[in-house]
Amino acid sequence: MKYKARFLSWTGKGMMTVSGIFALTGMGALVAREVKYSWMKTPAGRTIQRLEQVQPPKLVKEYQLGGVQQEEEKPEWKVPDEKYSVFIPQIGAISRVIPEVDAGDPGIYQAALKQGVAEAAGLGHPGQAETTYLFAHSVESKVDIARYNAVFYLLHKLVAGDKIEVVYQGRLYKYEVTGREILAATDVKYLVPQSQEEKLVLATCYPPGTTWKRLVVIAKRV
Repeated sequence: MKYKARFLSWTGKGMMTVSGIFALTGMGALVAREVKYSWMKTPAGRTIQRLEQVQPPKLVKEYQLGGVQQEEEKPEWKVPDEKYSVFIPQIGAISRVIPEVDAGDPGIYQAALKQGVAEAAGLGHPGQAETTYLFAHSVESKVDIARYNAVFYLLHKLVAGDKIEVVYQGRLYKYEVTGREILAATDVKYLVPQSQEEKLVLATCYPPGTTWKRLVVIAKRV
């Protein structure tokens, strides 16, 4: 009985240790983002961030608009994918975007979120008078939080007036946050197609690290 008691005690402690390691592994990325966000608010942090984000100068593309030659503005950050990427300077979030992802099929969007932020299928794209819906909000465990939710983990820090930039098909689109909402996990009103205005919606789980509700940030083209 004595050895059995010791064995059970050691087993219990071992399980607690393993659980602690998994918790730290899952939450480590989120803690790192909080620390980085706080560092970015300092003068030194802002300087380092600018140096990290700036990419080598590129030739400015020219294109025709109404018969007049125009210069196309280029991003000043390191673009992960020229086909589709998003940058939120206020929280230091940069990611490629996976287009046309079925937001109603867990098997499909889970695979997409392993590669970056997902764009909901059936809606619009940047530059169109429709809703572009980008999300990174699906988690099943603390380990999944670090893999799937870290890109938009600090989305709740955004306020009206903050900037968002998107590169789509090699062209830069700039947006400004106009508001945000906390919705029930079943509320899909921003996933309903509309063709009245160009709107960018960013969505993630809320509170951070849970699947209880959804935080949506709404932005307009500028």
